[in-house]
Order: sequence, then structure tokens, then C-alpha cells
Amino acid sequence: MYESNFQLVQREIASVYNPKTTTFTGNKYFYKKPKQAVLILIDSDEPIEVETNYNLLDQTFDIDGKEKTLKLLPNKILKVTFDDRVFVSKNGKFYESIEENSDFSLLADTFLEAYIPDYQPGIQEKPDPRYRKNNSVFLYYNDRFTYIERRKNFLISMFSNAKSKEINNFYKKNKISPRDDNELKMLFVEFFEFL
Repeated sequence: MYESNFQLVQREIASVYNPKTTTFTGNKYFYKKPKQAVLILIDSDEPIEVETNYNLLDQTFDIDGKEKTLKLLPNKILKVTFDDRVFVSKNGKFYESIEENSDFSLLADTFLEAYIPDYQPGIQEKPDPRYRKNNSVFLYYNDRFTYIERRKNFLISMFSNAKSKEINNFYKKNKISPRDDNELKMLFVEFFEFL
């Protein structure tokens, strides 16, 4: 089954993956190893099952074949569904879906961020850069992306001033953390109409 799906993917919705030549410490993939996923294509009602993993460095989905690795083309795919997460394609790029409904989408742009570990100059050699997983959250509404800062004051300021007291009370009552995707989703679902 996977061999025939690999041939279909190679022919229709992927291109050969040419990896970037960057040295780093750590895993460049979202999951430790490839997982089962269902691809929903833009121009087909027939879902395709594949084993894939999200490459955080190149921000693409990789599918390992016997001889080559393929990367999925975001302009051919509507969404990639894993058992625990959903990624959607918008404007030629993949985003992790936090919430998607008929009014709006909350999307996370997940990527690898380079940083230099702490060291003492003059005593220790400068270490090689390390990478860590990070994400930026966007509100996708009326075909536009709006960057969301993960700060309480910023989030409250996104909504109508008339509702700021009510939103602040909701924030305190539910102990909303701007870093928690599920709690962020709860805030936007509750107060979306006041954006």
C-alpha cells in the first residue's frame, strides 16, 4: 500500500528533497521518527496515507523512499493530519493548526531557532550553534495573517475596548497562559466576534 502511495506522491504532490548543508546539534524533525499521516489534497476527494515527518529546518514534510527523500508541495495539499496534530497549507507554506473553524484559524509557524549556548569568553571556546523548536502564532482571518504576541496585554488589546474588562475577567477566571495553545484557542473562540 505504501509503495503505491509513494509512487503517487512522487508523481503528483512532491518534489525531490535537496537538504540544506547546515551542521547542528539535535533533531531537525517535529517528531522523533516519521509517523502515519493522512494527506488531504486540494484537487482530490481521495485522502492518501503516508509515513512522513515535518522538517523544522526546511519547513516541509519529508517522505523517505528507498532511494530518495521527497518533500511535499504545500500548493498541492490542503492538510496533513497526524493522530495528535493537524498541519494546514496556507499561501504556499505549512502551519500547525491550533484552531480552525468557519470564522478564523489560529495557526502556528513552527521552526528551528539557532542559539549559542552560554559560555565564558576567554576561558571556553565558542560553542557551535544549537537549535531549538520555536513557533510564532498567527490569526488567519479574511485571507490575512495577523501576528499574535504571546503577552496578556497584547492579546487583550486585539479585542474591542468595550470588552476589555470582560476579557480580563475571563483571562483571570480561566487562568489563561499566552504560551498554552489550547488556552489561547479558548480565548479566541469565546471572544472572536469582538476582534
